[in-house]
Amino acid sequence: MKIKLSQMIQLEDFRKGSISINKTFDSNILPRIGDRILDSVWKYDDQEIFVETVEINYQDNECYIGLTKITLNTLEKHSLKDYKDMTALHGWECASPIW
Repeated sequence: MKIKLSQMIQLEDFRKGSISINKTFDSNILPRIGDRILDSVWKYDDQEIFVETVEINYQDNECYIGLTKITLNTLEKHSLKDYKDMTALHGWECASPIW
């Protein structure tokens, strides 16, 4: 099944800016709400990222996973661009503009 991870990255005040990053891969294991997700994009073992939502589309053989959001400790929009660029190095994509 195709697994599609999605995670919101936002500034301290989400009204000042946010992005959504995505990563897709194939797996026979379906994540469940509450599962901890590990990926090379998160630097620290103590940064806990969990599955918060699961939506399964059996017709298209896809599973959409919503992850714990990350809040950056800044109000500077360039930090979102820097984070977006860093996640791209780890196979994540961001199709939406920074707003």
